[in-house]
Amino acid sequence: MSQEENRNDTVNKLRAAGLFTKGVVYGLVGILAAMFALGMGGDIKSVSDLVGFLQKQTFGTILLALVAIGLAAYSLWRLYETFSNSDAIFQEDKSSTGKRLYYFYSFAIYAILTYTFAKPLLGGGSGSGSGSGSTSKEGLLSRMLDQDWGVYAIGLIALIVLGQGIYQFYRAYSGKFMKKLDEQPGKHYRNIKRAGKIGFTARGVVFSIIAFFLYRVIQQHSADAFRGTEGAMEYLLTLDYGNWVLAAVAIGLLGYGIFNVMAARYAKFSTIG
Repeated sequence: MSQEENRNDTVNKLRAAGLFTKGVVYGLVGILAAMFALGMGGDIKSVSDLVGFLQKQTFGTILLALVAIGLAAYSLWRLYETFSNSDAIFQEDKSSTGKRLYYFYSFAIYAILTYTFAKPLLGGGSGSGSGSGSTSKEGLLSRMLDQDWGVYAIGLIALIVLGQGIYQFYRAYSGKFMKKLDEQPGKHYRNIKRAGKIGFTARGVVFSIIAFFLYRVIQQHSADAFRGTEGAMEYLLTLDYGNWVLAAVAIGLLGYGIFNVMAARYAKFSTIG
């Protein structure tokens, strides 16, 4: 096997492990939220809040380690994509700065998540406190509001998050998330596409609500107005037929999880994010 083939094999393994783990994590968030919405137990949790949930399970330490390793694989894969020319878009246009920045952004987010899941294993605390991630974000927002430039910075973040939400809707509508899978449509193609459509739509809803929370931080000049992913799903409960709306979004997040798990098996050098 040549050096290039060895490298591609390693990258494929990172991709598969990362997408599979990402899918399991989002699937758990969706299942727990759907169960809560339908009165079947469960709980509303963000991705980072799953740390405490997994710790309480049998073999919790092993589960945390497996998730941390899988998310580390995903972040490393994204880092590789940032600097490589493996994606066809880079082969066509070597100056695709926007795409590379998106990959690096994805790397950074999942590197932080990797640390979140690994922290209890490194003696950095149990991570069982509810909403600890949101609390730290509120602290950061509060410090930003104390600065003259803080409102403008938060406004920019809100626009970025809203843009991310709109992009999720666009991906769901356009079906471009199937770009690499289009090259090898097999018997599971339709199921993967359906799961992806509802998954990206659900993510669009969550990102849009978080952007709204950031707007309220500016409007009220208070970091207490911010609520993260968990808060976004709780907000859905305040709407008419809130339980059903939450259940629909939760099932969408489960669909996103299923999409990633299936893509880990069937997509080759996928550009899923």
